[in-house]
Order: sequence, then structure tokens, then C-alpha cells
Amino acid sequence: MARALRRRASSLHGLFVLAAAGACVAVCVLVAGPAFALPSARQTSLRGGTDFSGAASVRTSGLVGAGARPFSAVPASAAEGADARATDAISLGLAAAGATAAMHLAATVRRAATDKAANKDEESSLEKVRVPMYILLWYILNIGYNIYNKKSLIAYPFPWACALWQMAFGWLIFVPLWLLKVRKVPSLTMAQAIKISPSALGHLATHVGAVIAFFSGAVSFGHIVKASEPVVSSLLNFLFMGEVLKWQVYASLLPIIGGVGLASASEMSFSWLSFGAAMGSNVGSAARAVYSKKVMGGGDIGKNMDSANLYSVLTIMATFMLIPIAFAVEGPSAMLKGFNVAYAKGGMPFLMSMLYSGFFFYMYNEVAFLALSKLDPVSHAVSNTMKRVVIIITSVFVFHTAVTPLGVAGSSIAILGTLLYSLAKNKFK
Repeated sequence: MARALRRRASSLHGLFVLAAAGACVAVCVLVAGPAFALPSARQTSLRGGTDFSGAASVRTSGLVGAGARPFSAVPASAAEGADARATDAISLGLAAAGATAAMHLAATVRRAATDKAANKDEESSLEKVRVPMYILLWYILNIGYNIYNKKSLIAYPFPWACALWQMAFGWLIFVPLWLLKVRKVPSLTMAQAIKISPSALGHLATHVGAVIAFFSGAVSFGHIVKASEPVVSSLLNFLFMGEVLKWQVYASLLPIIGGVGLASASEMSFSWLSFGAAMGSNVGSAARAVYSKKVMGGGDIGKNMDSANLYSVLTIMATFMLIPIAFAVEGPSAMLKGFNVAYAKGGMPFLMSMLYSGFFFYMYNEVAFLALSKLDPVSHAVSNTMKRVVIIITSVFVFHTAVTPLGVAGSSIAILGTLLYSLAKNKFK
């Protein structure tokens, strides 16, 4: 009886915290002034009347190579439609949902200790509610990240600086959880840290590649190219693991390759930089998975290193790796000067877009661990595929991205191919 009362009190406390968090975000948004709409065409261009003293040339020359160019050079009509405005309801709703999601996850962690003593029937009923909730939060947070990441990049076209900010933002979430003892503090030796450092490097490449892809092209196109990750994963597994899959699995890669090729050929805002960066993100993600399977799978990687803490440690290591690279590519002075210009033009909405992009980035990855760990392989494949569909459709709607019938067909074929690959790999093990 006492245990049930404690569980009920914990649930009521969690609801109170969620309501308070939502109210706080709403107040912050109202105080901030205008809704979080996309900057106008005048705001998105950093050329008119602004002297960057060479910052733009430093930024683009070191990005990925000679193909790099300032974001403002991409025609607004062909890329994201800079005059388009995201509706107030979408931005405000995503902001409130993201904040309440974070508090919900904290409350869930606190309830986890008391759940162990609960009876199996009650726990089973809770799981039926939790899994759909995690998937819903995963989708909301992922959509929020893609929207606010693109808004930040439009106003502040320094992708390496944005990637560094988003990576470092996670510290503001997991460090307090460790200090307040909500989550156990991880402990690992230098040898263990060195062992997982390649995974941190893969994490860095995955994130930076995606940010540069979304910086230099449409969000929807970046996700279409990222749908080809199974192709890269299969190649790396064969080269480094000697893994040979059934022919049915390899056959399912054909629609992915064909769909991405068709979508790329018909993409109105096609950019080699965007395509190459998205493929680089795929390589980083696939390499991280292969390394984790080959080296980290059966080894001791530290104390209290559950999935959430592992992701936190990878974030810390990736942040330290990214700092010198980002400073070398874009330069601290150019980053600061660009930030001041963006703030002068965008004001508080710009700051909030940066804040939300960092928050959503860490939280959607955190929730993804919780959601995917509860799913069987088939449900995992379907959920991951539908997530990409939802993001592409939402980004096209919010940013008014121009699409062609061939582009829609190619996107559909590629995304369907990723689903077929996941299902075939699970069936023909």
C-alpha cells in the first residue's frame, strides 16, 4: 500500500513538473517578443552593408574543400524559400513539447528506482504507455532540431560553430543530472577512454556532416541522402568485419541507391557540398556502429556506462575533439563577429533558435536510446523509417522547399528501400 502511494505521489509530481515546464516556456516565448519565424530574405543575407573582414572567405574555404560557398549564395527560391515564414503554432508547439519532454524524461528516471519493486502486471501496463510516448517524443524532438538547426544556420551561417554549440549543449543537461545524483556518474580508466575514442570520432563526423549538409542545402534533401546509410554500413561491415549477407539483403539496397540518385538528379537546390557532407555523416555513423560491434561489444568500457551515460561520455569526448577543428576552420574571431551580426539582426528570436537547436539535438538522441531499446527489430525499422518521412514532409512544409515529381518519387523509393533493407536483414540473418 505504501509503495503504491509513493508511486502515485511520484506520478503527480511528474505531472506537476511537466505543467510547470510548459508554463515557463510559454512565458519565456511571450517575453521574448515575436514568434520564432524564419528570418526574412533581407535578414538571411549577410552581404548587404556588412563587412565580415574576410570571415566568410575563411569560413567557406576550409569547410569541405573548393566546393564550399557562403549560404547566402544559394538562391532563396531554389533552396529553402527565405521569405517563407514558419507559423507561430509550429514553433511554439515544438518549443513547449521539447521542454516538457526533458522534464518528463527526468521524472521517468526518478521513477525507475521505484518501478523495480512494482508487480509485473503493473510494469507491463506502464511499458505499453511508455514506448509510444518515447517514440512520439523522439519524433517531436527530432523535428524541432531540424527546424531550429536550419533557422540558426540561416541567421548564423557558421556550420562548424553551430555544430560545436549543439554538441557542447549536452553538458548543460547530463552534468546537472550527475551532480544531483539523478543519474549515476560514469567512471572509466584512460585505457577505456582511449578504447571508445574512435566511437566519439564517429559521433563527431556524424553530427558535423549532417550540420554542413543542412547548411548548404535543403533539409529534406539532406535526409534523403542520409537514407543511404545502409549502403555505407553494408560496405564497412564487409571490409572490416568480413560480414557477408544474403543476396536478398543486398538486393534491397538497389532501391536505396536508385532512389537517392533519382532524387539528387531532380533536386532543384542540389549542392555537391550538401551531398558530400551527408554522405560523410553516413560514413561516420556507420563506422561508429561497426567499431562498437567489433571492439566495444564484449569489452569492459567503464563503470555505470549504460546507454545514456555512454552517449554522454561520447558527447564530452567529441566536444573536445571538435573545438580545435572548428576554430581552425572558421576561426574564433570570425565566429564571434558573425554571431554579433546575427544577434544584431535577429535579436532574441535568433538566440532562442540557437538555444532550442542545442536542446533538441541532445534530447532527441537521448530519447532515441530509450525508444529504440524498447523495440524489436521490425518495430525499430518501421519507426526509424517513419521518422525520416515525417521530418522530410515537415521540413518541406515549414521551409516551403520546392520539390519536383521526380524528387518525390526518388525520395519515396529511397525511404522504402531503407525499410526493406531493415526488414530483410532481420529476416535473413
